[in-house]
Amino acid sequence: MEFPMATKKVAELVRARDSVLGYRMGPGLVAVASVEGERSPAGRLVQLSPEHLTVCLQKPTALKPGQRANVVLGVGGEATALRAEVMKIHRPAPKALPELSLRFVAPQLAQGRHIVSMLEGWRDKGHLELPRASPIWKERIVRADRIGRIFEALTARRCRGRARSEHGDVELSAALFDKYDARVAWEVRGGVLPPGPFLLEVYGFSSVLRFQVDEALHEDGLWSVKLPSELVRYRHRRLRRAPAWGGCVARFAHPLWPQVRVERELMDISYEGLSFATEPGEDLLYPGLVLSEMEVELPGRAPVYVKAEVRNISGTSAGRRCGMKVEPVGDATAWRMLVEELSHPNTRVSGQWDQGTWDLYERSGYFRLSGKTPADFERMKAEYRDAHERLEQAPRLGYRVVRPVPQSDTVEASLSWLKPYSGSWMAHHLARHLPAGERCRGTAREALRDIYLRGFEPAQTDPDIKWFLAYCEANVRWVRFTALDFAEWYQHTGQACVLNFHLMEADARREWVMPEGFSLGEPTAEEKQALFARLERTRPVAYREALDLVPERFDLAGLKQQWSGAKLGRERHVLVARKDGRAVAVGVMEAAHAGLNLFHVLNGLRIIPLVDASLPEAQQAMLALLAGAAEWYRARGLDVFIHYVEEEHRDYLGEAKLTDLGEGRIWILSAQLLPDFIEHLCEATTPRGGE
Repeated sequence: MEFPMATKKVAELVRARDSVLGYRMGPGLVAVASVEGERSPAGRLVQLSPEHLTVCLQKPTALKPGQRANVVLGVGGEATALRAEVMKIHRPAPKALPELSLRFVAPQLAQGRHIVSMLEGWRDKGHLELPRASPIWKERIVRADRIGRIFEALTARRCRGRARSEHGDVELSAALFDKYDARVAWEVRGGVLPPGPFLLEVYGFSSVLRFQVDEALHEDGLWSVKLPSELVRYRHRRLRRAPAWGGCVARFAHPLWPQVRVERELMDISYEGLSFATEPGEDLLYPGLVLSEMEVELPGRAPVYVKAEVRNISGTSAGRRCGMKVEPVGDATAWRMLVEELSHPNTRVSGQWDQGTWDLYERSGYFRLSGKTPADFERMKAEYRDAHERLEQAPRLGYRVVRPVPQSDTVEASLSWLKPYSGSWMAHHLARHLPAGERCRGTAREALRDIYLRGFEPAQTDPDIKWFLAYCEANVRWVRFTALDFAEWYQHTGQACVLNFHLMEADARREWVMPEGFSLGEPTAEEKQALFARLERTRPVAYREALDLVPERFDLAGLKQQWSGAKLGRERHVLVARKDGRAVAVGVMEAAHAGLNLFHVLNGLRIIPLVDASLPEAQQAMLALLAGAAEWYRARGLDVFIHYVEEEHRDYLGEAKLTDLGEGRIWILSAQLLPDFIEHLCEATTPRGGE
């Protein structure tokens, strides 16, 4: 029988909830539960929590969902009588014994504490099957240079890890990386490493790295292992959790026993989750428990309210840790601001930073890039201020990240973000410079890491996010080391690309001559099809998708509506250059609100030839499109516009008389790769010895 979709969804949710509620019993636990009135009442206990239990019956049952039943839970000589209501009867497999699932009726607090006490005792003896999170990402890393970078960063941060073997686990921390002998030394805490082979697990920024160790040598108080030829990286969360600080606490009343009020200081936090140390016998927490409202408060700020679900209770060297999945109640802005305050204490997004950022651009030399001078930007200062005032009210379309000097209006580093396409966020306006006499918090690399992380992580919460992009200078070592290398490692997967271009600036005010025999007009349906076919042959999928150069989003309709709602302008216009009525090339022109980008990178023309670009008619068609673009931009009050030169054949540029702003790379990365890019970024920005 087919169920309606809504009914199917409810059933799936119920099954999913039952599967994680409480703990499943391990095979070594001899625990039984008896259901009064059953012909063969004794059954094996399968799953238990203070609100629910599941029993594997020996025979089919006559009980029906909704019926009440008395259950006696016993282990050895202990026995506890419980009142319960039948929830469902099911078979986990076609020939398996039936399982009876019951929910306790009005459980008493003493009963709940007794069950938790039993569960914790069984946990200590290894009798529980603890919930295990399946990795959402698994990657094999075999590039020797990348493995070396990773271990150099791990040792610089003295990352923790575990040596796992049949003899037990041993805690350790990375102490020394010897790139010449290709070895890594570890400080072992309170023990010795087991004889090889064994598995070594290291905790990176937001992932776990694992590799096999065949032999470990003890030298000068450290244990040295050979640098592996292969690493496996696992990730269990989409978003990293950052350590909480400042006495941030979670408060809630227990949903089954409201007289139990819990207040615990947070250990870590993210947009989707948090954790804290717990005393199970006091807090009565267990996997699957749902809290309809929990209060999270950082001293000095108003409390924020979230819904929460306990995902796991894990054992640590310091005791029990409760991990929760959360989502904000009502407006998500307050929750997002709290998470970002804890995750990124050195940076700011909101506030009056226009003058501080402008001063940074002048001081750092940003206004002297591509042959410009600070005087070239002075007239855009008011536009820049106006654009960022609008973005303050529309953080889902863009924001500016600054790293201020402590207790000052001076900005040490800044990076801006925009959503110029339907599923893409663009990083731009990167600058960093510490004024003379100011004390640096950490290194320049750490300052850059702070603003990158504060920029990338909020964009991850955009439900439409699919791509990140940036227009990068081609010959900056920092850009090569952090961004371009990483994207090139993944280009073969289709989830990243790096494409060369030349950035040229055109004067819209001067007189442009239309080449003889050419005409311009909007594309026909057939010409659009030819354009998309040409793009598929000549551009990677990441490029086409990230820049909305695909039929379903080509008009930017949905995006323009979002921008318009924030009182920001965003346009795209397409012209076809024809000779004797035949389409030769297509020009895609875009414009954005004044002041959003000071180098006009969103006021740009792309040209896609529909014929061989080396042909003279293709070169002339490009000149025709430049002339048409000048007219279009001039009508919008723009004096200059950008031309992205992406074709190898560029004879037309001599006649076009454009200003050369330099060689560049367009960097595009799938949002699915962002967690790994952030990990790479942290490795690249970790201070090395002597820094």
